[in-house]
Order: sequence, then C-alpha cells, then structure tokens
Amino acid sequence: MSGSAPRVELVLDDLEEGANAFTFALEPQTLELEHEFFSFCAPVEADVSVRRSINNFSLSGSVRWTVAGECYRCLESIQEAQQATFDLLLQRRNASEEELESAEEDGYMEIVDPGTRWVDLADYVREAIVLELPIRIPSEASQGRCPHCGMGESLGDGNREEKVDPRWDALRNIEFSQNNRV
Repeated sequence: MSGSAPRVELVLDDLEEGANAFTFALEPQTLELEHEFFSFCAPVEADVSVRRSINNFSLSGSVRWTVAGECYRCLESIQEAQQATFDLLLQRRNASEEELESAEEDGYMEIVDPGTRWVDLADYVREAIVLELPIRIPSEASQGRCPHCGMGESLGDGNREEKVDPRWDALRNIEFSQNNRV
C-alpha cells in the first residue's frame, strides 16, 4: 500500500487484557482495490475482535463488501455482496531469523519487534478481500444464477449430470486382466 493511504491503526498498548472489539468502514479506493471486470460500489465494512494476553494478540476479523459489474450470463448490471474472514496471531517479541521465516511461511502468525506500538488493520482487511475476490459475478456464493434472467449453472454444484459423448462407449467395455494393471 502506498504511504499516503489512510490507515486503521490498532494501538497495541491501548488494548485491554482480554477481549476488545472494533467496527469500521473503509472506502475501496483507500485499500487500492481494483479489478478488471467489476468495481467496489460501497464502503468495505469490517468487524475485528482482538484478544490480548500480555504481548500476544489474537485477531479475528469479518469483512463485507459489495461488487458491481456485468452479469457473465446476460450482461446486465448487477451487484453482489461478498464476505471474508481472517485470523492472525500477532506476537510482540524478539525472534530469531528462523522463527521469523517460519511465521511468514505459516501465514497465520506474525512476529513483530517488541518496540512495535501499532499495526495497520487496513492491511489485513485488504489481504482478506484480495484472497476472496470472485473471478466473475454472479459468483459461486450466489449459486451462479443471474438475478435478472435466472439463467446460469451452479459453479460449485457437483451433483450435475454430465453428458457423455457416445463415441467413448466402446472404451468402457474394455476389460483388463490383473496382470496388465499398473
């Protein structure tokens, strides 16, 4: 993110021991969210809970946003609500290079310098959104159905009956002996 983008600073020293909760909204432009096929048409809303235990901070967030664009079936303008979650264990402590590399590879843990006073929640919100952006709208979350024409197939429906090309029927009748199996 650029240095001029607004931040949502979580001041670590101001957090009470135990549970803390925050709700905020960010404009999509401040998160530098852009997509080729749709736009973000409303503020991004986030709820973040932080459980503090001395210098350990367990973050759990829920992020909601709305995308607008053309339906991939009928090309009419549509909007679709999206959501994502993130979980992170933030530890404020000295760590070896190996521990820092391991935490970075893990993805659910971050170790920061003991002198760190704040973290930017906007970074975690942006990452959660980017990881959950749909490829097209309507997305799998809406069962792939167009809200205008009702057309479409479920993108995630494994119960669909597949059409089989009859030219492959002859191959189905081939029997293999036990000796020829790999």
